[in-house]
Amino acid sequence: MESEAQKVGPVSSADRILYIDMLRGMALFGILAANMRGFDAPSLVYGNIRPLFHGTADLIAQGFIDIFIQAKFVTLFSFLFGLGFAVQLSRAEARGAKFLSFYPRRLAALALFGLIHGVLIWWGDILLSYALAGALLLLFRTGSNKKVLWWAGTILVLPVLVTTGFYIASLMGHLPEGMRGKPPDMVKIQSVIDIYAHGSVPRKLHENLVVWKEGLPTLSFAFYALALFLLGLWVWRSGIVEKLDEYRPLLKRVCAVCLPLGLAGMLYCFEIETHHVPGTKLTFSLFLARVLYLPAAHVMSAGYASGLAVLIQNEAWKRRLSPFAAVGRMALTNYLTESVVCTLFYYSTGLYGKVGPAAGLIPTVVLYGAQTVFSNWWLAHYRFGPMEWLWRGMTYGKLPSLRKDEAEAMGIESLRAQGAVASDGV
Repeated sequence: MESEAQKVGPVSSADRILYIDMLRGMALFGILAANMRGFDAPSLVYGNIRPLFHGTADLIAQGFIDIFIQAKFVTLFSFLFGLGFAVQLSRAEARGAKFLSFYPRRLAALALFGLIHGVLIWWGDILLSYALAGALLLLFRTGSNKKVLWWAGTILVLPVLVTTGFYIASLMGHLPEGMRGKPPDMVKIQSVIDIYAHGSVPRKLHENLVVWKEGLPTLSFAFYALALFLLGLWVWRSGIVEKLDEYRPLLKRVCAVCLPLGLAGMLYCFEIETHHVPGTKLTFSLFLARVLYLPAAHVMSAGYASGLAVLIQNEAWKRRLSPFAAVGRMALTNYLTESVVCTLFYYSTGLYGKVGPAAGLIPTVVLYGAQTVFSNWWLAHYRFGPMEWLWRGMTYGKLPSLRKDEAEAMGIESLRAQGAVASDGV
């Protein structure tokens, strides 16, 4: 009889869905491109790099990132977390396994990775927020599709309501001073740059902890991420991902509508925010830009996701894009590697605070290219990425076989023991 551990074991290569891995791998490029300004400059200027980098090339590069990348790929990454949750849930049920017998351990391990990442490596960690959102997602595992969509929509509309409330308060003259924004504190910004560019390792680690603690309120993103997780859960249940060819006409329409609509919204938001001076009055145009920002980003993300789904139904495009699937299969390893490599590079070379968005595109492309090559080489010999292997071990209570040849040999021996394979292995 199959044990519980066997029932809930990791998904085999044959069971993986290429589209999901491709989309996750391509999302990692966007994550890296958006995070680069957080690797090479203080968190104080993450939302506005102009105090440090205001050359034409840097402004154009950052404009490109803000319009086409920022918030779009974290949307996709969050959506894919919910999709992955749904895949694991459905396959656990098909195997007759108890989902709650392993998934809470999976989330606890992710939270531990997030704590280590955020405190010791880089302040911009997303893993802890995902672990918290994943815990909330468990509440919806048996919920109807109607309930899932209702909650997703309700959560997504909350930022609109909050922003509207602040705008009304400003019209009445009651907007708190802290909500008005203020000019950048260049003395503090330079102090942080000096620490990471020239400080000792203990001093850098201490600053990491300080910035991470200051950013704890951003863990509230977990509640918002839950909405994107729920959309991923709903899409999997709809059957679209498993029948992309049948939904091709719909996917083409979604792409044709969402890409230009999302782009128009992002261009408007970028134009208004670019000319806004922190500390000045909250105008209606600025209010509208902030209301539209997240919806426009999500709509554009839907355009990206549906566009990829259409492209890979063409065999030529499928071959061209398939190498990115390996990056997606090693998403945790690659995400953490990006942080380790970039922080080590900028903190040890004295370049921290000196590399603007334009020059930052170079390490972005080089590092992602190297990850693509490495991921494909690694998965030609091993079943999982290093961190995925560790994560599975922590999830299922036993480290799975890592090398492909060892796993194949173990599979044959298991079948032989059951009398299912001839003694010569044929």
